Amino acid sequence: MPIKRKSHNLNEALLRRAQRSLGTATETDTIHRALESVVLGETLLADLQAARGPGVFRSAVVREMRRERRVAR
Repeated sequence: MPIKRKSHNLNEALLRRAQRSLGTATETDTIHRALESVVLGETLLADLQAARGPGVFRSAVVREMRRERRVAR
């Protein structure tokens, strides 16, 4: 995964809260996990919308959800 150095103005209290919620050790890890969560949420939303019709959850999303659950334990 290519990494690009960035500089952003962040709400420090929000960053610390996210860090506690995610259980991450560094600010960089917190931001990465938060971004991954947003992307996963969008994928889940799309799958839920597809589930209303003939579609089903994509197997990659189910695998990711299971991986996230194992990491959280």
